[in-house]
Amino acid sequence: MKNKIIGRIVFGIFIGIDIGLLMSILFSYLSGNKIYQPAPDRFLQLFSNEITAMIVSVFIWASIGVLFSVTSLIFTHTEFSISKMTVLHCIINYIFFVPLALLAGWYSFDVIDLVSFTVIYVFVYFIVWIVFMLINKRYISEINAKLNK
Repeated sequence: MKNKIIGRIVFGIFIGIDIGLLMSILFSYLSGNKIYQPAPDRFLQLFSNEITAMIVSVFIWASIGVLFSVTSLIFTHTEFSISKMTVLHCIINYIFFVPLALLAGWYSFDVIDLVSFTVIYVFVYFIVWIVFMLINKRYISEINAKLNK
């Protein structure tokens, strides 16, 4: 189990950085400013220069990747029902993701932003959950078809 966790941490670091970088490029492009911003202005203003802000952003992205990668072990290393695993995974990720999102400057610490973040989080989580459930259903159907031969 220790090796699984270490492997997930390493995998999560790189995936988190990759996704964070791609998202920051996408949002920089969509903003129309024609400049790259690794994070929102309120985050960048916390630092004396953009390089420091970028380094901190990378650490936040890596942390997010580790969070989601390690907590996915709930689905492979517990004996809970799928419903209980999903709820547990969702809640644990939410509890640790909120502070990371606040640190990243994606949201400010007020009720409206927190509600907005929560709604978006639940919506995205639900969509990702549906996609993975459909993939797994297909995989199970393929296994059953092979077993029936």
